[in-house]
Amino acid sequence: MNLAAVSAGSVTRVSQVNGVEDARSVRQRDIIRMLQEIRQVDVNDLVQRFGVSGMTIRRAPAYGSRAAVQEAEKAAIARAVAKLVEPGAAIGIDSGTTCHAVAAQLAHRNDLTVVTNALHAAITARAGGTRVIVLGGLLTPELSLVNPGTTQEPPPVHLDLLILGCGGLSIDRGITYFDPAEVQVRSMLARLADRVVVAADHTKFDHKKAMVLGPLDLIDVLVTDQTPPEPLRNALTAADTDIVVAT
Repeated sequence: MNLAAVSAGSVTRVSQVNGVEDARSVRQRDIIRMLQEIRQVDVNDLVQRFGVSGMTIRRAPAYGSRAAVQEAEKAAIARAVAKLVEPGAAIGIDSGTTCHAVAAQLAHRNDLTVVTNALHAAITARAGGTRVIVLGGLLTPELSLVNPGTTQEPPPVHLDLLILGCGGLSIDRGITYFDPAEVQVRSMLARLADRVVVAADHTKFDHKKAMVLGPLDLIDVLVTDQTPPEPLRNALTAADTDIVVAT
């Protein structure tokens, strides 16, 4: 099993890895800020500024661009999700920009155990001193880790709450994504959780991606920024899903 526990007593190897990732997070925050201010950036200029490859820069603006889309809505959703996290809870946090926003809302907490395969979320959640368990595996361009072995041998943890993003939410396909390897990790974490919270803005309603995680009744709570369209809302209600509209 490939796990790394990130805590105050972490081994040197993990601290060194996190030191590299912290620098990467700072770089990505700078790029996101630039995108928000001037809406476009020149890759060659950024290569010279940060001293990294063009591919690294292209990946960072891709993530930063998505983070800037529906930014206020994602922040409101994240605040609402954070209120659902009880003191001392063990929680799973998915990859993606909305779940990263949730991690940011929890960054001041030091009483949680966070399990994630997303380096963005791991580093952000660790800021307040909370314990973070990182699921190991192959690093994807989105800075998440995927490993089929992890899904076959789940980590020995029990989650009070799993916080998921999604690529689409629809009546017929349920919760969908575009990446099959990450869906395997999400499915494994869902089996370890007492409750599943999906954090998704309204642009995900009635959208469908190729990879299905599960039907709507997998969701205990949907936290979103707008009331879903009536057919989807009725289907969620029939699935005993609570709907929280963040403001």
